[in-house]
Amino acid sequence: MDVKKNILRFTISMEKDLLDELLRITRQRKKSKAVNVACREFVRMKQKEYLLNFKGKVSFEDVNE
Repeated sequence: MDVKKNILRFTISMEKDLLDELLRITRQRKKSKAVNVACREFVRMKQKEYLLNFKGKVSFEDVNE
């Protein structure tokens, strides 16, 4: 996927200490990259949480058989 083709530019207001912590945790130097990393991780966690809500409610067959 060519990420450059899907770039949206926008302005956000953020607490400086939160941004500093985000830059530190993500080990990114550029703010936009740090925010992208954080957003991707947040979406991944929410998708996992959503799927885990089905635990015990849906049966899955082994697709390797």
